[in-house]
Amino acid sequence: MSMLLVNAGSSSLKISIAVDGEVIYGRSLATSVSAMTDAEWEPLLAEFTAVADDIDVVVHRVAHGGRLFGEAAIVDDRVMAGIEELTDLAPLHQPPSVATLERLRRMLPEATQIACFDTAFHARMPAEAYTYAIPEEWRNVYGVRRYGFHGLAHEYNVREAATILDRDLLELRVVSAHLGSGASLAAVRDGHSVDTTMGFTPLEGLVMSTRSGTIDPAVSAWLVANTDLSVREVITKLERESGLLGLAGDTRMENIVERAASAEPEAQLALGVWSHRAAGMIGQMVISAGGLDALVFSGGIGEHSPVARAMILERLRPLGLRFDERLNQRNEMDREIQTEDSSAAIIVVATREDITMVRQAEALLWLREQHEAEAEGQQPPLAPGEGQPAAP
Repeated sequence: MSMLLVNAGSSSLKISIAVDGEVIYGRSLATSVSAMTDAEWEPLLAEFTAVADDIDVVVHRVAHGGRLFGEAAIVDDRVMAGIEELTDLAPLHQPPSVATLERLRRMLPEATQIACFDTAFHARMPAEAYTYAIPEEWRNVYGVRRYGFHGLAHEYNVREAATILDRDLLELRVVSAHLGSGASLAAVRDGHSVDTTMGFTPLEGLVMSTRSGTIDPAVSAWLVANTDLSVREVITKLERESGLLGLAGDTRMENIVERAASAEPEAQLALGVWSHRAAGMIGQMVISAGGLDALVFSGGIGEHSPVARAMILERLRPLGLRFDERLNQRNEMDREIQTEDSSAAIIVVATREDITMVRQAEALLWLREQHEAEAEGQQPPLAPGEGQPAAP
């Protein structure tokens, strides 16, 4: 079986092909996915079809599943409508996914289309972690709660940590720090997310490249009441003109690090705010996880900036975390970088959301085949993973 794996961002497209569960080919394009035409998609699909002979399944990364989708779903008209309804909650991320889903459903009508949601990994968080202290009507009628994001990355990270440490995932307490232009943390215990930093939307939590992260919610109301800014303008500025960009006028961590090394005040402040917020929230995640066996770094910054990792880890010394400066500087992927006297493992992982997408799609298809076989009175198929039961 061949799967086309599609990760559509606001200004990029990551696309790869998996055959019999193994990713064998992929490409990344810097493009506005929503603006792509059939004429641009056709040679791309021809290229991937030539690699795999045919495309049986198309698997899409979708940012927000809301209350509607707590796991991967086969996309039909009902599911498509539900995904579109959630666009306002992820205005940077949902539109490219919707546009790509609509186009590939039309261009590849015989292929099964599957949506894998970045919120789904956090669907089992305890109520104490996802509930905001707000009026009941907001929570129960409007569905205002913490959903969390980057679930495909966090799920991969904790599985990879268990593999690297040769430990049972169900026995590990892990904090996954996915630090890129968008960034979030997840506290994972017994293989499940029990807390995270992003919330109702991907704006909450850590300081990001252009997003503010958590601020006093009264700030937005004050700005609307006391300036000529509209609600939409305030949200747009918090999403696209804040974070590292707002503090240092730049979104590239390597540039800000270089400027800070030259004693530039704005860059030094940006790094201080960024690392202060990250370390503090990692401490919160450690409490939620009930302790710490492994801290995992991933994402563009987490994987490729030794200086950024070091700034956070220095602030975490009160937790007993110690890192080897030489190993940290080598910047090798899927490696431990802690010292022998560290209280927990520290791992740098090259996250692979595409592999998580393959796992989820295989499990979903197996469940469908199992239900069909049971309905027809036939022997159900073996689950993915050497005949073991599929992951729920």
